[in-house]
Amino acid sequence: LKLRKLFRRIPKGAASIILILVLCAVFSPWLAPHNPIEQDLGAALKPPFWQEGGTMGYLLGTDNLGRDILSRLIYGARISVIVGFVGVLLAGAVGTLLGIIAGYFGGKIDAVIMRLTDIMLSLPFILVGIAIIGAIGPSLTNVVIVLGITQWVGYTRIIRFEAMSLSKSEFIEMAIISG
Repeated sequence: LKLRKLFRRIPKGAASIILILVLCAVFSPWLAPHNPIEQDLGAALKPPFWQEGGTMGYLLGTDNLGRDILSRLIYGARISVIVGFVGVLLAGAVGTLLGIIAGYFGGKIDAVIMRLTDIMLSLPFILVGIAIIGAIGPSLTNVVIVLGITQWVGYTRIIRFEAMSLSKSEFIEMAIISG
């Protein structure tokens, strides 16, 4: 029931685009008309099918190495979905953990975590990302790690506020009093 309410809040156009992207990522081996990394120099730089010289064999044309652009887009959805979902999960996990720790313990621990949060908010995300990728090297795993490291701040602030407000609730005080 709650899941239905959640999906009703998402605009239908956005939900459709996300669904198409996820379906392309999952079913890319069956949807792609060609191998995305196979080169055919004889078919290099073919235009899309609607332009003069384009063919239905390469709907969006080919690149300078003769690789099918549509197939590369379909397979590229896989990487986008992986980076997006895993990056958000990692950032959410780190942010939730830090927010609960800051909200529950308070005091100096809260102050340290919130100053670290302020520092992260003051730095441009792209600059931090480039610096970290430059230090640890480019790879899919490192991109996901960078997203987790740089995007946890919003989660931490929200969870900290909720933890602090819940810790001062009457039912928590009554549970502490009753042992």
